[in-house]
Amino acid sequence: MTYVANASGGPLRVFYSTDRMTLEEIEIVYGISAGGSLFSVSTETRMRMKRDTRIRYIRIPTWDFGKILGEGNIYVTVCVEYCSNCGDYGMISENFFIPSDRSFIVARNHNIKFQKYAANIWEDEGGYNHWK
Repeated sequence: MTYVANASGGPLRVFYSTDRMTLEEIEIVYGISAGGSLFSVSTETRMRMKRDTRIRYIRIPTWDFGKILGEGNIYVTVCVEYCSNCGDYGMISENFFIPSDRSFIVARNHNIKFQKYAANIWEDEGGYNHWK
């Protein structure tokens, strides 16, 4: 079992798979605006989540934790949610390798830290407690 503690300051989505994964697709948005005698054309590049039902995820609220059951070695892609119902997110880590039965913490600075064995879920291998 793998525990994931969320000390990032925002809600997380943790996608996990036994294989490496690709979750995003690039979307180019073109915009045109006109106002009076001013006319402008703009482009914006966004990464949007690509739905793949074979890739599972857990959503972890701020200052909470989640469990990933019985998968063995896994790859995780961790995203912080900016808007839970519009799919807007920022990727923290992509295809980060987690050995079997290792738990980890997503820290406030968005680093991923392995949890110290036989310690509080919020304590990393260096002995730092990430709880508030």
